[in-house]
Amino acid sequence: MTVLLVGALFTIIGIVIIIYAAFGFITGTIGAALGGGGVLGIFSTMMGAVILFVIGGVLAGVGGWLMRLWWIFLLVGAVTGSVGNTARDREAVRTSEIRVRCQNCGRLNPEFVKFCMSCNKPI
Repeated sequence: MTVLLVGALFTIIGIVIIIYAAFGFITGTIGAALGGGGVLGIFSTMMGAVILFVIGGVLAGVGGWLMRLWWIFLLVGAVTGSVGNTARDREAVRTSEIRVRCQNCGRLNPEFVKFCMSCNKPI
């Protein structure tokens, strides 16, 4: 859920910066043209707008990527049939494992092992 919120926040901030850059570009260009700021005023307005467009585009792109990543995780979980979203749910879904107790040291070992995992004696 946190990834989705961070992605949405980045996307919103990026879009706001892009809109601010577009508005600043239009008003700055018109103001420089009408106010007699000359070519340097127009170019500085354009460069500022381009920088803000890039920053806003990167933020919106990263935010969109994070939101898509979240939906891919949800889709993969639904396709694979994963029932639990928490560790407790996954533990409940997991089948019980058969364990064999070592007669030498008493450790519980998985059923498939031939030697104890603690004392290395045959089971």
